[in-house]
Parts: sequence; C-alpha cells; structure tokens
Amino acid sequence: MAINLINVGNVANDGTGDDLREAMIKINQNFEELDLRDDEQTTASNLDFGGQGLFAQKINYDLQFKSLKAGTDITLEASPTAITINANGGTKSVSLTSDVNFSELSEDANIKIYGGNNIGTTLIDGALYVTYTGPTTLADDPTPELSANLDANDYNIQNVAVLEATEIRSPEIIGDLTGLVNGIDVRDINVAELDFGRINYNVSTTLEFFMATVDLDYGSFGTPANAISDFGTFV
Repeated sequence: MAINLINVGNVANDGTGDDLREAMIKINQNFEELDLRDDEQTTASNLDFGGQGLFAQKINYDLQFKSLKAGTDITLEASPTAITINANGGTKSVSLTSDVNFSELSEDANIKIYGGNNIGTTLIDGALYVTYTGPTTLADDPTPELSANLDANDYNIQNVAVLEATEIRSPEIIGDLTGLVNGIDVRDINVAELDFGRINYNVSTTLEFFMATVDLDYGSFGTPANAISDFGTFV
C-alpha cells in the first residue's frame, strides 16, 4: 500500500481540499502503513569475488563495515569517491642469468621456462616440474658414446662380441685374440706349425761346442735378423 497524500486544496478554505475527517483518516492510514513496514529487513552483503568482504554487521539501523588498514609497504589514499591502495615495496625487478647471457625483467614480466632435448617442463598447481625423457642407462641409448677416457676401476668388461681398437695396451692378454699385433696377424703364427724335432750334435773342437750350445737370435717375425744357419740335413 502506498502513502495517501492529503488534499489541501488550492488556497486556504476554498472548499476544494479534503475535509478534516477525511484528512485524519488518511493520516491514520499512513501511520498504519509505516507501522507495517519492517525496516529490519534492510541489510548489506559482500559480493563473492574470492576476496575479503567489507560488510561486518547490522545493529538496528546501523550498517557496520570493516576498516581498510595499510600493511607493510602499503599505503591508503582516500578521495571523496575512492580509496587507492599503493604498494611501496615488493619485487621491482628480477635478474635472470644463464650460461651464456643475462636479462633484467620488470616486475610485471613473465618468466618462461622451456625444456630442451629430452627435457620437458610442466606446471601443476603452481609447482614447476622438470622431466627427463631420454635414456638413463647405456642399455637405453641406441648409440652410446664416450666424451672422455673410461676408467673401469679394476673391474672386468664382460660379454664383448667385437672389440675394435687402434691400439691395445696390456701386459698380458688372456684368451683368443684376432687381429694385428704390432702389424702382424697372430692367426698366421698359429697356422705355421714348425716342429724340427730334436737336434743331436757331435762336437770335436771347442769352436764346434760353442756354436752348438750358444743360442742364436734370429730376430722377430716382423723384423727377422739377417742370419744364415746351416745345420746340414734332417735324418
């Protein structure tokens, strides 16, 4: 129900307005209307935008709101229509340094982190995860290579199928060996089976005894000595 206005006429006592009784009836009706209105339903609320609300409570006709207080490195600047929040501290810039260059980023710059060969990066719930997808063992790498000398630390290298090398150094080689040793194919030595049997000699002079008992050095297979020996015929 709306408020009833009393007709007071155009001028005083011109007979065009409400009479006294009619005017008092409207006054009573207006009081009843105001009495029926529940102004306690008036309230305030915070809109849910994920922040902190300003409305605190309502006591009778008093709507009470929280006060804004400046924290560390924060200042508040009030005007007739707004409150400005200024941040005086915080990070102004970020320095990034890599192996090859350097960059100075402003406070509103975005830091981007990318992976490389077999390296991936993922952000999950604000955390940065770096993953490696390449081989982790020699067995996983189809073409493994060394960039420096390999120290076996006195351990054996087993189950070698073919060993290719430009030079092999060892005080002793145990087992089958195929290839060139100082330029000589050791398999040829195995083929040349020489069996001269036993040499029986008869000596009658000191010179013959010396020649028969002193070892002769014919050099090596690679560099034989230029020596000729004639022991006669084999019987």
